[in-house]
Amino acid sequence: MCVPSHVRTPAWLRHDRFTSFAQSNQVFLLCFSALLVALCAAANAQTGEWAWMGGSSILTNCYQIENQLVCGQPGVYGTLGIAAAGNTPGSREGAASWTDRNDNLWLFGGWGFDADGATLVNLDDLWRFDPSMNQWAWMGGSSAAGEKGGRRGVYGTLGTPAPGNIPGSRAGSASWTDRNGNLWLFGGYGYDSDGTIGLLNDLWEFAPSTREWTWMSGSRTVGTACAQINYCGQLGVYGTQGSPAAANVPGGRWSPESWISGGDLWLFGGVGVIPGMTADFNDLWRFSLSTKEWTWMGGGRSIYVSGVYGILRTPAAGNFPGDRDSAAGWTDDIGNFWLFGGYGWQLYGQDGYDGDLNDLWEFDPSTNEWAWMGGSSTWAPSNTPWPGFYGKLGEPAAGNSPGGRENAASWTYSSGKFWLFGGWGFDSANHPGELNDLWQFNPPTDEWAWMGGSESVVFVSRSGSSCMTTGGICGQPGVYGTLNYPAAKNAPGGRDEAATWTDSSGNLWLFGGDGFDANGQIGALNDLWRYQFKPSAATPTFSSPAGTYLTRQTVRISDTTPGAEIRYTLDGAAPTSASTKYTSALSIAKTTTVNAIAVAAGDLNSAMATAVYTILKAQTITWPKMASSYPAKTSLTLQATASSGLPVSYTSDTLKVCTVKETTTKTATKWVASLLEAGNCTITASQAGNSVYAPVKAPPKTIKVTASQ
Repeated sequence: MCVPSHVRTPAWLRHDRFTSFAQSNQVFLLCFSALLVALCAAANAQTGEWAWMGGSSILTNCYQIENQLVCGQPGVYGTLGIAAAGNTPGSREGAASWTDRNDNLWLFGGWGFDADGATLVNLDDLWRFDPSMNQWAWMGGSSAAGEKGGRRGVYGTLGTPAPGNIPGSRAGSASWTDRNGNLWLFGGYGYDSDGTIGLLNDLWEFAPSTREWTWMSGSRTVGTACAQINYCGQLGVYGTQGSPAAANVPGGRWSPESWISGGDLWLFGGVGVIPGMTADFNDLWRFSLSTKEWTWMGGGRSIYVSGVYGILRTPAAGNFPGDRDSAAGWTDDIGNFWLFGGYGWQLYGQDGYDGDLNDLWEFDPSTNEWAWMGGSSTWAPSNTPWPGFYGKLGEPAAGNSPGGRENAASWTYSSGKFWLFGGWGFDSANHPGELNDLWQFNPPTDEWAWMGGSESVVFVSRSGSSCMTTGGICGQPGVYGTLNYPAAKNAPGGRDEAATWTDSSGNLWLFGGDGFDANGQIGALNDLWRYQFKPSAATPTFSSPAGTYLTRQTVRISDTTPGAEIRYTLDGAAPTSASTKYTSALSIAKTTTVNAIAVAAGDLNSAMATAVYTILKAQTITWPKMASSYPAKTSLTLQATASSGLPVSYTSDTLKVCTVKETTTKTATKWVASLLEAGNCTITASQAGNSVYAPVKAPPKTIKVTASQ
């Protein structure tokens, strides 16, 4: 049996992912041609589009800490309880997230940057995001982590809410939203009531209506069972399997998976502690919201447990997933639980190894049975995690499967389909890195479809160096586009440990995590994204094409989407739903950039239509006063002027009588007419114009030439 390291390391330390191979915000990224083809194909295959909704697209705060470049954005907290356009949580990973009954998105803690932004710390700040306003409000906790790098919990009295109660700073917690819209939080790696850091097993309830926390279960301290300093945690009290009891409680836990069904909270696995070491678990727990008691429902009380897979797609009492943490999970339309991947224990021949899994499981709470539904039950032949099998973009197929991964983002869409994004794992070529692939799983057909992002984590710099050749962390940079505007080419950069939400309209939301910004710099992110499935309104059209005109233009804007409003700007800015509403034709008298979008109820805002109308100013040419005649065989300097001040050029219409030529000296350029013989010399003066003035040609000027003396 192959035994893993003695002490289980959290994900943010496990992969050393804060070291960028470039260590610079000036890396210029070039995608492989194959990836460009894939991204172009994604534009036609996606059923939705990503829109960058807030936060930073570029990591600007970087610090050298112990030979590592650590990057992230500080939080902008504003006034407690007040939403504002400038507010935003700092960069973080491993935060807890919820959606309340009013469609607000909530965020708590994580590991990242506070208001000072100078260090990576454990956070205890609570945030609320209102999608209708697109604004954050800081709702509780501290804006600064303090000298110890985190805040201790204030527990109060068990079961009693109070304004001063708050969980300690932490990351990697489990979270749920109950039927009443209250938010629940369990465990994580963080600070107890004494300010000691470790693996927590406390359970909390937060009521958005009163903005008060209640400590509901578990211990207020991390206890004395330790793997080493900073890796202490309470041991689990299991009782009798299937029997609830007031004394039962899971042990201290980081990055377990959680579901809610039948009004009860369910918890699976995660990193726990036994005396002398930390390890992954595969125990399954249920917490009854009516009796406030935990029940151990199955799984092992020991470690290094591989899964019992049974027959594919066949539930059985003896089936059970193996030890793991950082898995992705969903609850389907009929209340069954789904579990995918994570970092865990799996067999290869007679030996066991830990790594990133790609197995898919379904659990039926009514029968208390698991069924292995897809992915692999063993490691790949090379004794490594399995790569992703992507197939064709947008097309489900029985052979498709995401590669082994941990800390992926996941959602349940209203149609019952499950969505998976990114995580730390393995691409189509079995390269490890920060993934940004988007997948859809359809339970009725048990098929995966690759829906967006890249099938490769590899990118190259301008010099041609690759993350695979430099030993750096691999992952695709984000393609942000225009703030608040969905577009087919947009995609979050590769990342793991992001926070997720699903709103009542079925939109998928993604925040932060550990990954890549628009420049390919890796760090803790604070960007907010929305993936929306609704169709986009048609792009507006203009009655007059963009171009250069000599006169004022009357421009009408139209759109084919029924009931759509057109919003426009004339200053080059991108319009929003709050921009000027189009009601009548626009009169364009000077050079103007017209941008317009269509806004329709139930649809995404359209793509932006742009037209630049260049309206040129008129100019005139004036000849100076001249003599009545000039003798032949002489030269005459031509001095007509344009009202624009631009240089005038000349042509002779009577070459037998006179010619014209431009001459240039060190000090000036001039035009000279050579008078050849007696007669009428006809010269035309013109000015070619520029981006401001229209070209002009003056009426021909006739000069009388007399015989030479």
